[in-house]
Amino acid sequence: MIMTTTLKTAFGGGLRVTLAAALLACSSVAALAATELKIGHGHSEQHSFHLALEKFAELLEEKAPGTFDVSIFANAQLGSEREMQEQLTFGGLEMTVTGVLGIYEPKLALMELPFLFRDRDHVLAAQHSEPVTNLVADLPSKGLRLVGFLENGFRNITNSVRPINAPGDVNGLKIRTPENQAQIETFRALGAQPTPMPFSELYAALRQGVVDGQENPLQNIHDGKLYEAQAHLALTGHIYNSAYVVVSEAFFQGLPADAQEALLAAADEAGEWQLYYMAERDGELLQMLRDEGMEVSEPDKDAFLEATAPAYDVFYQQYGDEARDFVTAIQGL
Repeated sequence: MIMTTTLKTAFGGGLRVTLAAALLACSSVAALAATELKIGHGHSEQHSFHLALEKFAELLEEKAPGTFDVSIFANAQLGSEREMQEQLTFGGLEMTVTGVLGIYEPKLALMELPFLFRDRDHVLAAQHSEPVTNLVADLPSKGLRLVGFLENGFRNITNSVRPINAPGDVNGLKIRTPENQAQIETFRALGAQPTPMPFSELYAALRQGVVDGQENPLQNIHDGKLYEAQAHLALTGHIYNSAYVVVSEAFFQGLPADAQEALLAAADEAGEWQLYYMAERDGELLQMLRDEGMEVSEPDKDAFLEATAPAYDVFYQQYGDEARDFVTAIQGL
């Protein structure tokens, strides 16, 4: 009996030790399992968006070591901007960079009214302001969360028909715009025929003559090789355009609080890094476009500011005092 009891005790102790070791091993594996974070965007791996997302991944690892397994997919591998946005809402993708977030929050077009921003410091102040925070407050209810901004930049006009030296030179041109009301209304005010389409379709549309021209920041003109189909570049700087760094709200809510904080902080820091990186590159990009043979003009921006003013009236009629108050608040920063 004594021997049997001793054996049972020893056997039971062995089971407890084995079970404890197994539980410890399982918890160690769980701790090592990083959360998958797939990020899609529509530009090349040389584009500043991609560089900023690589910076974001580095910062995220510093702030939350081992928490995330980040994969970045460039060149619209995962779809157009619109398609990647939609994937966020049903769990097909965790994060994207988009310029068409206005599909989910149309009032974001107010951020892209012509000549709204004085300079990049003004842009940064606006991005961190209460009016902008309020503007995107309803996005989580639609399955998306804005976590940061990347600079697209000050937009300029290119075309294959004629130099642009004054607003009247834009009249009648068929100009591709993003699927964004602010750009559409700006070019209607200039007498052009705005033709919305995804950036991924733009190069072919220019080569085939579907549109006469387009408007984009210098980095997109160069990165997209649009100079191969466009002879004329006008430095109008008519709209400062941010791209929006957006995550799936379901994904975000599934993260612990410390991981959420790390993601938000990393996105903010990467965005500010990219903005100043692009400020330093503007002159270099302009020279590269000249070297590719583009003819560059520098129109009077005051004339374009006056000519595009009717774009504001469209939004004031649509949103009333809310739009006026937003514009006044941003201009007053």
